[in-house]
Amino acid sequence: MNLFKRLILVILFVLPAAGYAAEKALTEDRDIKTIKIDTKEVEGKLKAGVVLGYPWGITAGYRFSNFFELNGLIGNDYDDLTLGVNGLFTIFNLKISNEVFPFSVGPALYSHFDHHDGNSKNNSDDHYNKIDLLGIARMEYSFDEIPLNLFIEIGLGLEVVKFVDSAGSFGIGVRYIF
Repeated sequence: MNLFKRLILVILFVLPAAGYAAEKALTEDRDIKTIKIDTKEVEGKLKAGVVLGYPWGITAGYRFSNFFELNGLIGNDYDDLTLGVNGLFTIFNLKISNEVFPFSVGPALYSHFDHHDGNSKNNSDDHYNKIDLLGIARMEYSFDEIPLNLFIEIGLGLEVVKFVDSAGSFGIGVRYIF
């Protein structure tokens, strides 16, 4: 018997048996384990959302206290993959008409992978990794009625790996407050 006939016979006998077994297994109700995640400990401290600017991407932050927040970013600065982290210290709260706008500053580190220098003359566009060290300043606002946080930030510093050069960042973002 050739291989093709054997394959046809296997399909004719195995598929109906597998279908019958699957029908029996999939139509019976079962106990499903419930996993409960308690968010009371992080309530109001964890934020996640998007930032548009340079770099742009997905951002998340955790407020450890009323004066320190640790943030992370996975994104892009238009020509590479960017991973960033910053620690921000709230130095004052600006209060305008009973609305509070925390103002924070702190250090940031951005790693840029497969960065392109944009030099297209003579096909000499270089690809390399670089690291930026920045000082960040951020103003933000959290709504009382809805769990939403808006922020604007600017950073200035130095590119310290590959070349020594000036570096900067700017972003406007929105985050959901868990």
